[in-house]
Amino acid sequence: MNEYINKLIQDDKLSLSVDKSKTFGFQLGDKWVGKDKVLISGPCSVESKEMIMDWSQELKEVGVDAIRAGAYKPCTYPIRKEINGWKEGMREEGLHAMLDAKSECGLPMVSEIMDVKQITNLSMDAIDVIQVGTRNFQNYSLLDEFGKLDKPILLKRGTWGTLDEILGACERILDGGNDKLAICLRGVVGAPSYRHIFPSIRWTPDLMMIPALQQFTNIPIIYDPSHSTGYRDFVVPISKGAMAVGADGLIVECHPNPRLSISDADQAIGIEQLEQIKEVF
Repeated sequence: MNEYINKLIQDDKLSLSVDKSKTFGFQLGDKWVGKDKVLISGPCSVESKEMIMDWSQELKEVGVDAIRAGAYKPCTYPIRKEINGWKEGMREEGLHAMLDAKSECGLPMVSEIMDVKQITNLSMDAIDVIQVGTRNFQNYSLLDEFGKLDKPILLKRGTWGTLDEILGACERILDGGNDKLAICLRGVVGAPSYRHIFPSIRWTPDLMMIPALQQFTNIPIIYDPSHSTGYRDFVVPISKGAMAVGADGLIVECHPNPRLSISDADQAIGIEQLEQIKEVF
């Protein structure tokens, strides 16, 4: 065991997350996250009921295991203009749309909850896996609440998060009794030397964190090639790289018309690129 991590264990700061005798993960459709490789895909945000229902069916035909879609969509800057009913997500209307899409296509839904107030009967019915957004990575009161739920949690690493901070955030959820947990790696703060050429790139992919975490924990790791690259042409190769170094699955933004996506258009891929990614599963 690493000396630094071992000191955290001795100080009783880490125990559950680094218990290598324990099996973590959760059921996702007919797959077990942590045992089977899983592909989660869908639009960054629910844009309309018709869109999410039709697109979920198309993604199912490609062979994805779950649909990702944001009903609550936090943005870096405040969105002051409403776009066809969308303003930082469709919120409750989006949850109703996801519920209908899930009923139609039969696939589980992965979506973010930003606040304790959003833990409602509606959100619990619509969302099968709760995503903790990167900016809530160290929102301890929210993590504590998620630890009390009997619901799978996909914990996104903060853009600044160190290895021990990732384990510490996991520890809070596990400490509440919820071991239905997976870590999502989505790129980190950096200063890539190619940003002046590809301005949509905001983060740096950190593929080495996958085997580094696996030295200390059995918690499954899902990689996000969309946010970590920020540029659709890099999503397929980084997806292949993440799977090659041991990721337990991917969560990929895929849109019926990527360039017209309301949110994160630069990193959204189309169905043909998703089919290329599916080949590594």
